[in-house]
Amino acid sequence: MTKLFVVGIPRDMDEIELLELFSAHGQVRIVTVVTDRDSGESKGFGFVHMEDGAGAERAIAALDGAEIDERKISVRIAENKEAPADQTVKKKRPRIR
Repeated sequence: MTKLFVVGIPRDMDEIELLELFSAHGQVRIVTVVTDRDSGESKGFGFVHMEDGAGAERAIAALDGAEIDERKISVRIAENKEAPADQTVKKKRPRIR
């Protein structure tokens, strides 16, 4: 599975519309439009999980730089942000009284 980062989507575009847009280029597993926690309004970006790399590459080739409702979208492979393996929990020193 390949995760794509999509920026510049119209703020009124919902996950169904984004799914339909990307489904033309390959099988889509998950679609997420990122929204503001307080207002619930779209932040204008989201993520699309494509079933395979070939579908993801077709979607990037077809949609990166495309205009939707006078907004230019950018589509690229999302970075994998994993926690560093050597993270250790730091213990606080006892306070001296």
